[in-house]
Amino acid sequence: MIILFDLDGTLIDSTDAILESFHNSFDVHKHKHPSDEEIKALIGYPLDIMYKELGIEESVVWDYVDTYKEHYRVISCEKTHLLECAKEAVKLASEIAEIGIVTTKTGKYSQVLMEHFGLMEYFKVLIGREHVENPKPHAEPILNALKSFGHCWQRSLDDW
Repeated sequence: MIILFDLDGTLIDSTDAILESFHNSFDVHKHKHPSDEEIKALIGYPLDIMYKELGIEESVVWDYVDTYKEHYRVISCEKTHLLECAKEAVKLASEIAEIGIVTTKTGKYSQVLMEHFGLMEYFKVLIGREHVENPKPHAEPILNALKSFGHCWQRSLDDW
């Protein structure tokens, strides 16, 4: 059996880190800030898509993403917390299944967070944004995670 976890809203709440990093990027690039509610409504989407939805021109989106990540890397552990019973859920799940993480967050930072919370040792697979061409909700991240466990799946990405 395999159980795949998402991060934000499933195991962690990084809303404060996300909001602060977005506002920092708008400050650095001297751009009008969207409201916290506008940013929160997009949490879960890849950063480039979030910025485009918040009105940033495609030609400079990756500048904003880079600024966001630079700030997020510094504050993420301090401004993120585990959701209630998340640690217990991970431990229990690991007793009955192989477990992994599939997230639109950067895998590198997700691993740092999970290590910070003492949970990374339970996960055999972590698929982040940099590991796929098509992020969630596309099936590619989930299929890649399943393949990483060494299981064969009959469906290809084209079937999804």
